[in-house]
Amino acid sequence: MADFHVQPESVYAEESGVARFQCQIHGLPEPLISWEKDSRLVDTKDERYTLLPTGVLQITGVREEDSGKFCCVAHNSAGVKHSTEALLTVSGSQSSVYKEPMIVVGPENLTLTVHQTAILECVATGYPRPIVSWSRLDGRPIGVEGIQVLGTGNLMISDVGVQHSGVYVCAANKPGTRVRRTAQGRLVVQAPAKFVQAPQSIARPVGTTAIFTCQAQGEPEPQLTWLKNGQILEPGGHVKLRNNNRWKNTLLSTLM
Repeated sequence: MADFHVQPESVYAEESGVARFQCQIHGLPEPLISWEKDSRLVDTKDERYTLLPTGVLQITGVREEDSGKFCCVAHNSAGVKHSTEALLTVSGSQSSVYKEPMIVVGPENLTLTVHQTAILECVATGYPRPIVSWSRLDGRPIGVEGIQVLGTGNLMISDVGVQHSGVYVCAANKPGTRVRRTAQGRLVVQAPAKFVQAPQSIARPVGTTAIFTCQAQGEPEPQLTWLKNGQILEPGGHVKLRNNNRWKNTLLSTLM
């Protein structure tokens, strides 16, 4: 297992506010992440504590007793590693004083491949506590299949497909009003190229035209190239190339 390439950093938070710690490490197999506070395992059954699959630890409604030293722990079959410790310092605050909603951490731009899991963070503060909601910038519904909200407003999309690509908008709404703050991030889902229609072997008399059709799909859009006996076949002379659409290509060859 490699060393941590992102170490948690010390945080100052007001009472009733939000604290966030992050760590990142690579390894094979992929390490599992947990967190310790003052050398004791953090109890993520506490609804105020949210551990995201990315290794991020979020603490909402921060209290004085949350103060302490936090450490990220990575473990797999190769062993266990501890990050450096990060200190959470909680300062007193008049929690009943009105505060405008504010997004502390918004969604990042992500590029994933199909079947991976997308985690879009949204951490908001304010008093009264803002309500977090999600939408797509293009107005299309986010849907419900494979969609889960983690903690107080993080969006998780399991088994992503190209249909999930788009700009996602996180909104922190003041309850009972139209006051809100927004942040957005773009999700790009790539798919490997695959053939939808492959060319078929044919037999034609001399002097007639042989037609081969090839259709492929993928994201980004695949580029189609024709080969003859392992050599790239360029259009010209008795060979013509017809682009039916972005993914479909027809080769016409007059047999000499």
